[in-house]
Amino acid sequence: MSADSRVRRLGVVTAMPEEHDAILSRGTCPRRERGGIIRVRFGASEVLLARVGDGAVRARRRAAQLCDDHRPDALIGAGIAGALSPELSAGELVIARRIRDRAGDTPAPDPAMLARALSADGVCGVTLVNVSKPLVSPDDKAALASSADGEPAAADMESAAWARAASERGVPYLVIRAIGDEAGERLPDYLPSCMDREGGLRRSAVVARALSSPWTIPELMRLRRRVLQVTTRLALFVEWMLRDEENSTIS
Repeated sequence: MSADSRVRRLGVVTAMPEEHDAILSRGTCPRRERGGIIRVRFGASEVLLARVGDGAVRARRRAAQLCDDHRPDALIGAGIAGALSPELSAGELVIARRIRDRAGDTPAPDPAMLARALSADGVCGVTLVNVSKPLVSPDDKAALASSADGEPAAADMESAAWARAASERGVPYLVIRAIGDEAGERLPDYLPSCMDREGGLRRSAVVARALSSPWTIPELMRLRRRVLQVTTRLALFVEWMLRDEENSTIS
């Protein structure tokens, strides 16, 4: 197509409402679409923003639906991850060079999007290792870090699902994460028992367990404050990536 062709239409998926709302707040002219998707503008770029839910099953199904129904030119996954490597600090932005789950490595992220993201100051390229439940102990995090072949590593529950859903449909993708908890931090032990049938974290179950273990409430409140802080930084970076597309056209 010529230089005056349409701008790229990009999909953005998140797991948690805090991630979704922070990114939405940076755009303009929001308009609700079917399937829970919000169409929003970032400069000249049109973005299809969807909160697909946490856990691999839900994330893959909803990301696939977005790609099938709307055929975005690229997909960006954004959210919070837990550090596996001690050199990664809370709040740090990380870009997935490689994503792994139980099935092995996913197809690689789009090279051009990856290079542009890594050109920014203050970001780190990492291996993202997908897990089925939150990792709560430093020992568990350290054990999983060894699977990253010496590269900095972080863990989450959705990135591999997003990557596979996009790649199976020929949609280029990139995953951007912000570190929520550090490798040496211990999280409440009951979190892995608060999962639903599709592998998502049930917040109502977390609240119930916290009320029965009140000494963990200050830690949960601290984590909540950090989530709000790091999602703000994440949203600013995603906005930079999206606005960087505003002069791009489909070739």
